[in-house]
Amino acid sequence: MKQMTRTIAVLTLAIATIFYYSAATAAEPQAAKETKAKAIDTKEQKTSNHPEIPEGVSCNDCHEVKYDANTTATQVWLTGESPAKKAGEGVMPKDKIWQEFTKMIGNKTGTKTFILATCLNNEPLSTTAEFSLDPAKRVLYGLHEMGTEKLNHVQNNPKVSLNWHKDFDSFADFRCCQIKGHAEIIENTKPEFDAAVKNFLPYEKSVRLPENATLQQKEDAYKARRDMLKKGNFVVMKISIDRITMANSAFVKDGFRVYQRWVP
Repeated sequence: MKQMTRTIAVLTLAIATIFYYSAATAAEPQAAKETKAKAIDTKEQKTSNHPEIPEGVSCNDCHEVKYDANTTATQVWLTGESPAKKAGEGVMPKDKIWQEFTKMIGNKTGTKTFILATCLNNEPLSTTAEFSLDPAKRVLYGLHEMGTEKLNHVQNNPKVSLNWHKDFDSFADFRCCQIKGHAEIIENTKPEFDAAVKNFLPYEKSVRLPENATLQQKEDAYKARRDMLKKGNFVVMKISIDRITMANSAFVKDGFRVYQRWVP
């Protein structure tokens, strides 16, 4: 009888021990399993069991988003089979695309007003802004006042997009370009600020000169204006070009497609 009592006591103790550790383990918070978000394309739709998305968060904050333009109008117009061209026909050589882009945009003397698109915390912004092209470095330069919303965007998210187009008359004569790039702000204390203003920004047009001004008078006046910009509330935005998509109805005269794309 004593043996049986001892056995029952041991079993009871064992069961109590198992129950205690099971309860303690269950009470411990379980580490959340980190699941890497899968890559998606632009056609992807949010599923019903998708976690709640906080305000200001977009798809590309968690997912790799593939923008391959396959089976889209963009791909058809650039390289695909279309009513006017077979697949691969009419694609302009890379160097020629850049030459045509330079011709379209110009350089310092051809400063143009672009639509500049920026984005921060999933909030887009479009702004008109003047830029000049440095064809050798393949960058755009623009002069801007500090403290603007677009500069705040660029300082936190350097990816930008720009658009320029000739005033539309008809579909028989149109020119435009879309540019994707990454921007950086050049402070007015840096040597590159001086070089950009002097060589690529048309600041001279804002300088008042007397009639029949001498070369020295002109140079002194231009330097004074550069010094004023340097001491003022201005910075230069430098945009390195990552991709150009260009449309020019005149391209068809030489057997090319209207739409062409350049990448480095």
